[in-house]
Amino acid sequence: MIKKTSLLRGLLFLLLFPFCLQAQDKYMFSNKIANIQIMYNYHIPSGNFGKLYGNFNAIGCGGLLKTKNNWVVSAELNYLFGKEIKELSLLDNLTTSGGYLSSVGGAPGNYLVNMRGISSFVRAGRVLAWNKRNMNSGILIKGGIGIIQHHINLQAQESDIPQIDLNYSKGYDRYSTGIAFNEFIGYSYQSSNRLINFYIGVDLMQAQTQNRRGYNYDKMAYDLGKKNDFSTSFRFGWMIPIYLNTKEENEFQFR
Repeated sequence: MIKKTSLLRGLLFLLLFPFCLQAQDKYMFSNKIANIQIMYNYHIPSGNFGKLYGNFNAIGCGGLLKTKNNWVVSAELNYLFGKEIKELSLLDNLTTSGGYLSSVGGAPGNYLVNMRGISSFVRAGRVLAWNKRNMNSGILIKGGIGIIQHHINLQAQESDIPQIDLNYSKGYDRYSTGIAFNEFIGYSYQSSNRLINFYIGVDLMQAQTQNRRGYNYDKMAYDLGKKNDFSTSFRFGWMIPIYLNTKEENEFQFR
């Protein structure tokens, strides 16, 4: 009787074992990882962004936490910078007949005009893994919300051009801030030996900003309306992982 019962239990186990495997969370063998991340973005602006600036760059840093179920949350801070300004008539009312800004001594002034800004986002999403030998890697999808600030940077090299000193430059710099939304899709890879960890993909941003100066000297007009700033960027991120699993949990990871 005991042998028959044991045999029935064995057969039942063999029959149910495949279904038990299918019922398991496929992410049960992934790791809980805290990542320090360093990012680079190449932005192609559109909307009001595209009217003010050409393509620009961003570098940033932040943190990204991936759970054992491959949910991810992250926070980041980015520095925006570019060389191309599309407001070609920005300083026309300040230039001499020779087409330059004069210094205090009357000589052509040495100055720079470029784009500067910052952005900060909090994001959440998931890594969609498919390879059971490395369940920490796969398609990465994230969305987030944050803030953005950008302006036209006017910088006198020798600080001897009073027309664009700290006070007057505020009437030309289009200093704008606002709320921004963000979506990312790409591929995230965290190697089993923990040495190569990166993600790459396409980043989309939609922001509604407002000129905080309120008045543009070059246009001699108020600028109080909301602006729609968009960008499509290509992002590469490098991650420095800190594995948070216990020793017992790590013993059961696929390698």
